[in-house]
Amino acid sequence: MANSDMQWYIDRAKDTRENKYYDIFFDVCRRYHVSWRDASAKERAFVEEVARVEFEQSEAVEKGLPISSVRPFFGTVAG
Repeated sequence: MANSDMQWYIDRAKDTRENKYYDIFFDVCRRYHVSWRDASAKERAFVEEVARVEFEQSEAVEKGLPISSVRPFFGTVAG
């Protein structure tokens, strides 16, 4: 492994927010029995959206914000 590759892994391990997202992401894959490698575009979009919402809801709760402040599934932000 090249030194720059090793540094990339070390940097990722330090980013707890990113780790939290990926923990949620892989949990969603398991929950819905989706193999990312074999998933269709629709399955991937679904998993990404569920993970995004769950991650943002978790972040909102940690920051003391209402869950309603999170953009809903496949929703758009009113402008």
